[in-house]
Parts: sequence; C-alpha cells; structure tokens
Amino acid sequence: SVSNHEEDVVTALKRGADGYLLKDMEPEDLLKALQQSAAGEMVLSEALTPVLAASLRANRATSDRDINQLTPRERDILKLIAQGLPNKMIARRLDITESTVKVHVKHMLKKMKLKSRVEAAVWVHQDRVF
Repeated sequence: SVSNHEEDVVTALKRGADGYLLKDMEPEDLLKALQQSAAGEMVLSEALTPVLAASLRANRATSDRDINQLTPRERDILKLIAQGLPNKMIARRLDITESTVKVHVKHMLKKMKLKSRVEAAVWVHQDRVF
C-alpha cells in the first residue's frame, strides 16, 4: 500500500488482513515478506511499528489482560513472539511442531483479547509484561 496512515493500517488488520506492506520496500525484502506470508505468517513493514504502537496506546484495553491466565507454554511462546520470532523458529526453540505453536498462539490471543501477533508483541513491550 501507499498509505501508512494509522486508520488505514488498523482497519485492514481488523478486517482480517494477513499483513500490510508499504510500496517503498526493497525487492529482496518484498520477496522475503511474500514468502513469510505464504508460510502463514503475518508480515508488516517495519515502518508501521510506531503507527501500530500509537494506535494501541490510544485504544488500550489491558485491564482485562492477566498474564496468569496463560499456561506456561503459552507464556514461553508469547515471549518469543515479542522477540519477533516466526512460528517455525519458535517450534524449533521449544522442540514442538509448528502446528502446535499455531494452536498455542490462537489460544493465547483469544485469552488476552488480542487480534494479532503484532498486537501481542507491542503489548508485551509496552506494558513490560515480562
């Protein structure tokens, strides 16, 4: 997209977009992002991190989020998501299958009322969860 406006990015992600890339990406980075997306990962242009962080700060709903609702494994996975690791790398680190990681991520997002891995990572860093 050409737009890096908060409303456009947030709307696209809320409506189920699997990623949001800006047109000013280098060809190599675009290829890598497309491969990640094809592998089922959410991809976002790095320039959008501050845009999403600002949106999340403005719309915080963290009072319902209690890290203690998560299982130890879900917490481990959340920590690795916050470090920016994709599912495949998380699976390798924890010696579990990528499918198992995806199930844990799904449960963790639902319990924490988060819409995406990116929102989870921003929440962890912003609220200093760990």
